Amino acid sequence: MEVKSRVWHFVEYGEFPLEEIDVEEVREDALTLLGRVKVERYETSRGTVLKLLDEYGNYIGKVVGCELSSVTIGSAYQTPFGVKVTLDCGDKLVGWLYLGV
Repeated sequence: MEVKSRVWHFVEYGEFPLEEIDVEEVREDALTLLGRVKVERYETSRGTVLKLLDEYGNYIGKVVGCELSSVTIGSAYQTPFGVKVTLDCGDKLVGWLYLGV
């Protein structure tokens, strides 16, 4: 696995390093998971929010202001919590998805 760069992911209880990985290594898995997610739709003042849930009802991602059928995989990061991919709509970052540990 080729490491491209290191960034920091800020969470409630501290900060954790993220290692960028080649998106091609996880693109197929991410698209497969996107095809299986359950979606809860919420309307907010900023637009429509799609809360992404796995088959067990666990929160694994979200998309804001774009339909799920229009998103593409932007980048991928290895985190202490698993692989996180960013979701893009055109040239705009609109969400993220965890692939798991």
